[in-house]
Amino acid sequence: MPESGGVPAPVPTTMPRRVGLLVAVVLLAGFVVASDRLHGELAGLVAWAERLIARAPVAGAAVFIVLTMLSAMLAFFSTGLLAPVAIAAWGTTGTLVLLWVGWLLGGVLTYAVGRYLGRSVAGVFVRRETLDHWEAFVRDRSHVTHLLLFQIAMPSEVLGYVLGLLRYRLRTYLGVLSITEIPYALAVVYLGESFLAGDAVRFVAIGLATVALSLGLYALLTRAARRHP
Repeated sequence: MPESGGVPAPVPTTMPRRVGLLVAVVLLAGFVVASDRLHGELAGLVAWAERLIARAPVAGAAVFIVLTMLSAMLAFFSTGLLAPVAIAAWGTTGTLVLLWVGWLLGGVLTYAVGRYLGRSVAGVFVRRETLDHWEAFVRDRSHVTHLLLFQIAMPSEVLGYVLGLLRYRLRTYLGVLSITEIPYALAVVYLGESFLAGDAVRFVAIGLATVALSLGLYALLTRAARRHP
């Protein structure tokens, strides 16, 4: 039932479960970084992948961008795991640019799926209840400031599908996406650097701070969704 403000009550969300999973992953990865044996074995794999990319740098960059695009479309996949390899191959600036470009292209694809293929196809990638709920929220609050908060707080793939369904202005969405992906790209790069350096404390601190930021912004977003328009 809609609330009196005209915005549907929040749908059952997987956000607490997602946050718990992210925290567990960060702590587990921190343990791996702190372990000389495990970190050494993974560092060897990173060095092997770096040599492989050096043989075909253009193809390697193209594959990384494609994988980054997929991570912007699918909630269960992330190229953050490949960040150490990317940093070793292209450096921090190169990795930051490749992540940003890949996520931007992935956002364009999610928008295209929502706009041109419709709800039935978008529902394959995002729960139909989630699409319905946030579509109502964005329809009533389509100002760019709301979209900025939404894109930072929510999983990155959601807004593209929703705005595509609403046939929102692509240019505005790209502007929002290009801004909001920068801090997460920086976080991924810093995590990758911490991993390569074997700095478990910095790795865990950056990971938990990123999760806490997302959770705080999500709380603001859900509070806004409960208010009257």
